[in-house]
Amino acid sequence: MALAIIPQVNHSIVNEGKLFPYHANNIIYTYNNSLEEEGYKIITSKEGIVVEYAKERGKFYGQKTLEQLFLIYPHEIPEMTIHDYPQYPHRGFMIDSCRHFFSISEIKKQIEIMALVKMNVFHWHLSDDQGWRIEIKKYPKLTTQGSLRKQTRGDGKEVSGYYTQEQIKEIIEFCQERYIDVIPEIDMPGHFTAACSCYPELLCTKEKIDVAEHFGILPNIACVGRDFTYQFCCDVLDEVCDLFPSRYIHIGGDEALKLNWLTCPDCQAKMKRENLKTPEELETAFLNEIAKHIAKKGKKAICWNDGMSCETIDSKIIMQYWKDDKQHTSLAKSLVEKGYQTIISPFKHYYLDYNYGITPLKKTYNYQFPFHSQHILGVEAPIWTEYISSILRLEYLAYPRLFAVAEKGWSNRGDYDSFLARLDVFKNKLDSLGINYAPLSEVNPFFLKRWFLKLSFYFNAVDKNIINSFRLLHKYKKLK
Repeated sequence: MALAIIPQVNHSIVNEGKLFPYHANNIIYTYNNSLEEEGYKIITSKEGIVVEYAKERGKFYGQKTLEQLFLIYPHEIPEMTIHDYPQYPHRGFMIDSCRHFFSISEIKKQIEIMALVKMNVFHWHLSDDQGWRIEIKKYPKLTTQGSLRKQTRGDGKEVSGYYTQEQIKEIIEFCQERYIDVIPEIDMPGHFTAACSCYPELLCTKEKIDVAEHFGILPNIACVGRDFTYQFCCDVLDEVCDLFPSRYIHIGGDEALKLNWLTCPDCQAKMKRENLKTPEELETAFLNEIAKHIAKKGKKAICWNDGMSCETIDSKIIMQYWKDDKQHTSLAKSLVEKGYQTIISPFKHYYLDYNYGITPLKKTYNYQFPFHSQHILGVEAPIWTEYISSILRLEYLAYPRLFAVAEKGWSNRGDYDSFLARLDVFKNKLDSLGINYAPLSEVNPFFLKRWFLKLSFYFNAVDKNIINSFRLLHKYKKLK
């Protein structure tokens, strides 16, 4: 029987017939340079508990496994040997703080859960149409103005908040203590309404607009034919690069509705000047320039896969695979075959903002990669917060599905029935931490309940603004 640990350990030999009393404060830690960078060994016997490790992060993961073991065996522990290490180097959780804002203490609580299940990347979505959440000292209006949304979908309730650079340093330090890398995302050229509301010269039309109060794919994207846009983006990213020690910066690139570029004199002039045939090639040129700029700061760019539609995209940009329709999957596969590194985040399986009727736990757990390659860095589960206004709702939707993604990134050895059995034990730890996880009775709804949840989600999400987004997308496809 597998140890009731999440994520499943890779190798273990357990003799339940031999139990020994132990003291949690009397553990011997031993350096072993033959182990993997994130790997560890745990050996228990009548002599005591020994943890072997090659790097400090391996020691940390050994301690996290012991935390769970001590819950399972509160007084006596069986004789066992565990050798454990991750399958992938990137095991991430993305939180969108833009659509709805979460406090530093609320963010820290989620980071604690990540550490418990050995996840090592916190992807922080800090800019979008509905709010700008990171202090940029060169452009103060981004937070004095861009962080404030008057209402959401006509509800009359103001949404505001941003993180100062000192608060962000606090989160970075908190994560470093738990061997978690913080990757910031400044989304561009699309999802840029909040920035454009502060500095209208970022828009092709230069019109004055407000921070978006509704959702969907909006046409208020950056004008990439104008020098000011590049200066602005580079200035912002310079501060971001200096603030975050991570090797990686996420530059978005997704869902850029390029309708205004078709008639913008500046964008058209740039296309002609650089012999670019399509708006997609123009976006690619923009993303390549941004990636080149942050490379000078020692950083690598990450981009959502729908922004990487042209063969001229910089091969050093890391692709985050989320759009998993046939066309985008085929393109993603071809890029991976050419050596592009990728992070797996399929929205139909790993997007945690969808309710359990749309994405049951079993669907998340049983997801199989559409391609396999040494260039796959790992997995990541995003949670977008358009329809998540409280941390309680975020936790309910994230857990336990995040643990299924964590297991895929760490071991890929467990099976679903084993996972459910281990979850039944693991929830005691969640209870002790005050986590509002979804009960196991609700994560795999039966037929009628599942359809009810699906319909309720779409009836809530689809309004006139979402319909208008589809209309504009259709218009763009006809005109381009």
